[in-house]
Amino acid sequence: MLLPPFLCLSLVDTAWQLSLSIGRPSSADPAALLGPPLAMFTPGGGRPQPPAWLGREWAGSGSRLSFPLTIEFFDEPLRQPMSDEPLRRTQARRLFTRSERLGTKASGVAWGMLQLSSIEALVVWCIDLPDGVCSSAEGATANDADLPAGTRLYCSTQAWRSDELQRLMPLAERLRRERAGESDRGKRSAIDSRLAKLERALPKPGQATLEAPALGAVTLSAAGQLSVQRAVSGKIFNPFENAGRLPFGSIPEFGVVGSFLLAAPGGQAAQLTSVDQEAGDVEVVVG
Repeated sequence: MLLPPFLCLSLVDTAWQLSLSIGRPSSADPAALLGPPLAMFTPGGGRPQPPAWLGREWAGSGSRLSFPLTIEFFDEPLRQPMSDEPLRRTQARRLFTRSERLGTKASGVAWGMLQLSSIEALVVWCIDLPDGVCSSAEGATANDADLPAGTRLYCSTQAWRSDELQRLMPLAERLRRERAGESDRGKRSAIDSRLAKLERALPKPGQATLEAPALGAVTLSAAGQLSVQRAVSGKIFNPFENAGRLPFGSIPEFGVVGSFLLAAPGGQAAQLTSVDQEAGDVEVVVG
């Protein structure tokens, strides 16, 4: 399904404020586990997991690195198509990043939108960190939540058609009231089925959202995932040989390395839930 052009145009001409929090995903960082993981673009799918190739010790102490960025989505398509998953599936456009406080370089690469349903899309963009990100705060475990030089960081968050949300969210609330007052088991089951299907397409209860300033056509999740990926050689089961497998070249493997909060100019982003007393999490601000 092709995205209506106005959905992409709703995000341009706005300097979005991005607050990144790098660290091992946990219950203390629900934003890192909230939306669809980029691991779904790996054959066979997968759950959001830390990148195994960074080692079990990566961010093991619970420390986090936080820093701000300003990003701008442009409507200008890239001269060359992206080969990275999942941006290769989109009409990739130019992305600009700016930071006054980050001590390492950050360069915008591209952004795009992938349609997930008739009302929902996944917004994905990537940022190159040629020098990586290093912790420098006193007491932080050396290289604990660092990202190595040459890291390409993938950001992803959900977007919905605002007009459809305005239509469907009252319907979901009406179905909840009907379910609460329905005593017939069969009718209640039918309501449950209809409501579950509807809720899968809507923001989760308590999920913070914001409206795109331009055109007012898109509602964005105010939080999203940070991921990295690597290419690995893959094999797929060969149905013509009982024990055989067919190689199909390199496939992407994704790992979640944190979360971010998104805010429009003048907007107030929610505070990151990044300190877990039981887990001993420590937040380190870079910049």
